[in-house]
Amino acid sequence: MLWNLTYADRDRWNEVYAIAGRPLPWWKRSGTSRMRLCEGPGPISALLEETSDIKWANFQRTQAGAILYFRVRLEVYGVPCAADSTSWHIHTHEGTKVLQLEHAQGTVLLELTSTPSVGTIRVLEEAFGPQSVSKVHK
Repeated sequence: MLWNLTYADRDRWNEVYAIAGRPLPWWKRSGTSRMRLCEGPGPISALLEETSDIKWANFQRTQAGAILYFRVRLEVYGVPCAADSTSWHIHTHEGTKVLQLEHAQGTVLLELTSTPSVGTIRVLEEAFGPQSVSKVHK
């Protein structure tokens, strides 16, 4: 679920690509604007608690989903998200827009720095399908 992608380890990247698919060709590449990583399942929460620095994150679209990237200290981490096991929705919590990602391993919360752009919404829709309806309104 959570991969340290700091080093160019071909086997590790192949495992990430097995989950989320290979990167799109250079002429189709797309990603999202940066978001603040607020919460995640076990291993992500442990990394978030490791330092008080803000964890900025963004998605890179792949052939079968997307990869969520973020940094902790000097390490780069990635969470491969397969399209068939990931859903998303945006809601407002205490006046802030929050992207809630329902991943196979648990919920990931990302605070949006502004109203999501058309490009960000498009990347999420292409990666995971249309926005799901929130069952819990916060």
